[in-house]
Amino acid sequence: METKINAGDVLSFLLPEGGWAIVGEDFDDIQWLDETKARCTEAQFTAGFAQYGAWKAAQDSKAAADKAALLAKLGISSDEAKLLLS
Repeated sequence: METKINAGDVLSFLLPEGGWAIVGEDFDDIQWLDETKARCTEAQFTAGFAQYGAWKAAQDSKAAADKAALLAKLGISSDEAKLLLS
């Protein structure tokens, strides 16, 4: 089942520094809160919905690889790490 991408996710991807708020799913629903922060265009916002999935998959893959590398470096399993952190 594919997860629906929401406008907040797209804006977080495009403008991770913030400076915006959104109360809907359309470009016109964006409230620009900080004049000093970068903004996206409506075309960039629309394109962001198509780009988000690949970006998120890459982020998730990197996080999994980083976790696996750390566990290997420590010489413990994921279950053992959970046990240590509980």
